[in-house]
Amino acid sequence: MPGPGPFQLVVHQGEEREAHDFDREVVVLGRSRECDLVLGDRLVSRRHCRVERRPTGFVLFDEGAQNPPRLRGMPVKEAELRPGDRFAVGGCEIELVVHQERPSLDDTQLVEDRQTARDLSEFIEVAQALNEERDLSRLLTRIVDAAIHLSGAERGFLIVGHGEAETVEVARNFAQEEVNTPEFKISRTIAQRVRESGVAELTTNAQEDARFRGLASVADLRLRSVLCIPLRIRGKVEGVLYVDNRLQNHVFEEREKRLLISLADHASVAISNARTMRELDGNRLELERALHRISQLNAQLEGRLQEQAATIDDMRQQLDETKKGLEFAHDYRAIVGNSRRMHEVFRLLDKYIPAEDPVLILGESGTGKELVARAIHKLGPRAAGPFVSENCAALPEALLESELFGYEKGAFTGATSARKGLLVAASGGVLLLDEVGEMHVDLQKKLLRVLQEGEVRPIGSRETIKVDVRLVTATNKNLEEMVRDGEFREDLYYRLAVLPIRLPPLREHREDIPALVERILGELARESQSKRVRVSKPAMDLLVAYRWPGNVRELQNEVRRAAILGDGVIEPQHLGDQVRTPRVVIDPIEDAPGVVPAERGTTLPDMVKELEVREIQKAILLSGGNKSRTAEMLGLSRFALQRKLEKYELESGAPPAGAAPGTVAPSTGAPSSDDA
Repeated sequence: MPGPGPFQLVVHQGEEREAHDFDREVVVLGRSRECDLVLGDRLVSRRHCRVERRPTGFVLFDEGAQNPPRLRGMPVKEAELRPGDRFAVGGCEIELVVHQERPSLDDTQLVEDRQTARDLSEFIEVAQALNEERDLSRLLTRIVDAAIHLSGAERGFLIVGHGEAETVEVARNFAQEEVNTPEFKISRTIAQRVRESGVAELTTNAQEDARFRGLASVADLRLRSVLCIPLRIRGKVEGVLYVDNRLQNHVFEEREKRLLISLADHASVAISNARTMRELDGNRLELERALHRISQLNAQLEGRLQEQAATIDDMRQQLDETKKGLEFAHDYRAIVGNSRRMHEVFRLLDKYIPAEDPVLILGESGTGKELVARAIHKLGPRAAGPFVSENCAALPEALLESELFGYEKGAFTGATSARKGLLVAASGGVLLLDEVGEMHVDLQKKLLRVLQEGEVRPIGSRETIKVDVRLVTATNKNLEEMVRDGEFREDLYYRLAVLPIRLPPLREHREDIPALVERILGELARESQSKRVRVSKPAMDLLVAYRWPGNVRELQNEVRRAAILGDGVIEPQHLGDQVRTPRVVIDPIEDAPGVVPAERGTTLPDMVKELEVREIQKAILLSGGNKSRTAEMLGLSRFALQRKLEKYELESGAPPAGAAPGTVAPSTGAPSSDDA
C-alpha cells in the first residue's frame, strides 16, 4: 500500500530516460502545457491520461485519447498501476517508481490477497462463459480471448495437433481481431516442445533467454514475453495455448502462468463437452437422415405393396369373373356382382336370355336395370339386332306415343315428314321401356294391342306394320299395387311380367361394394388416362357401411367426387357428410305382397339367417357388447347366443349391418365378468 510522499513517473523514449517527481494525488499527462507531465510526442493527445494515487494504490485512467494508454499491451480505460509497471503513451513508455520503506509482511499479504481475489473473480466469469458455450468453434475463440484478457497478452493462439499435422485453430489479438497467417507469427519450436513435454514454458525476454538461444523463429519474430501452456483433453496433450507480447519484457510472471494453467484445465473439460455435443448432434443428424431414408423406403415399400395388392385384387376379380363365367351359362362380367344375391340374378338370366318372352325388371333406381336389359340383348339370340331404349317418364303422353309408334307426314302440326317409331326401329332386336309404370293408361292399351297382334299402326296411317321385337320393361314402382289402384292395366301387367326379375338394392349385397368401387375407379383412370386412385381401408369401411338409397348410381357419383378430392388416395375426409356420419341403419325386411323369396333372388333359409344376424347385431349394439344382456334381449340363453355368434362368425362388439364403423355403443364402465 503506497504511503504519503513523492513518487516518480519515468519517461522512456528510445535510449533516453527522464524522471519526474510528483507529490500529489492526481497527475495529468498530455501534450497540453496545462498538463502536469507534458509530452511532446505528436501521437499524444492534449489531455491523454491521468495517474491517481489512492490509499489502496495507483490507478491509471484514460482521458478520452484517440489512442488510449496501453498497459501490458492492452488498451486501458481504467487499470491498477503497480510500482515498476510501464504503460505506453503514444511513442513513450512511462514507468511508475515509488520510493518507500520496505512494506511489512501484513501489508504484502493484504496486497496479494486482494490480487488473488480479483484474479479469482475474473476467472469465475471466464469459466462461466466457457461453460455456457456449446458450439466448439465459438468455444475455442472464447478460450483464446480469455487467455489474452487474463494474462494481459498482445496476441493469443490455440494450436492443435503434432508435428506436420499441427494447425492453428484460433489466432487473435488483444483487440479481438483475427491474426492473418498465424503459422508464421509463432515459434513452432516452443509450441512443439511444450506439447511433447506437457510442461508449461514462460520467458520474460525470449531474446536474452538461454533456452531459446539459436532458435531462428525467436530471433526473426523478435519475441520477448512468451507463455505456452499444454492443453490436456481426457488426459492426453492435444495442443497448446500460446500467448506473447512482442513489445515488452516481463509481461508474464508466475501469476499469469498459474491463471493460464487453470484456464487450460477448465478449457479442456469445456472442449471435451463441446466435442461430445458435436458428436451427439452429428449422430442425431445421421439418425434423422436415416429415419428420413427409412420413411422414404417405407413409403416406397408401401406403394409397391399397394400396387401389388391392387394387382392381386385385379387378379382376384379376374378369377372371380372367370369362375362366374364357368358357373353360369353366359358371361356376366359387364355386371359387377359376386354376392349370393347377384348370383341368383345371374341364374335367372341364364333361363330368361334364350327365351323370347317379355322380361319385367324390378328394382330401385340405380340398381342397374339397363345393364341387365343390355345383357339380355347382347347374350341372347337377338344380339345381331338393334337395342333401343326409351324412358317413359321423360316424355309427355303424346310425344311418347309418337316416339313408340311413329307417324305419317302431316299427321299433326309439325309432322313435316314421316318417322318410324321405336317399335319398328327395334324390330329384330330388343326394346327397353324404362319407368314403364309412368306410362299413361290410354297408351298402355295401345302397347297391349301391339304385344297381342305383333303389329303397329303409326299415327296418321291406315296401314299396320309387322314388328318382331322382344320387349324388356323396367320400373322402380310396385306395379301390383298400381293394378289394384287402377293406375296400371292388369292385362298389360300380366303380358309384361311373364319373366319377372328383381334386382336387389346395394344395401342387400354390400359385399359387392369393393368390387364396384374398383370398377368405377378403373373406368375413371381410363377416362382421364391417369394413375388409378386407391381407397384406404377406413374409407372403404365407410363405403360398405353406408345404406346407399341411390344404389350404384349414388355410389358412382360419390366415388368419382372423392377421387377428384383425394390426392391419389381416397380417405374418409374425402367422402360426403352422409357417408362419414356414423349412424345405425337397421334395414326392415321387405315384405312386398305377392313376392316370394325366389322372385327376390333369395331363399327362405337365407332370409331367416339375415333376420337372425340383423337382430343379434342390433341387440349387441343396444347392450353395449355385453353378452348376458344381449342374450336376455333376444330371449336366448348365453350358451345359445354364443353358438349363433360362432355359427354366423360374428363378434360380440361388431356393429350391425348398415352401421358405420365405430358406432357400437360404449360400455359405461369396466367390462363385467360375463363380457366376452
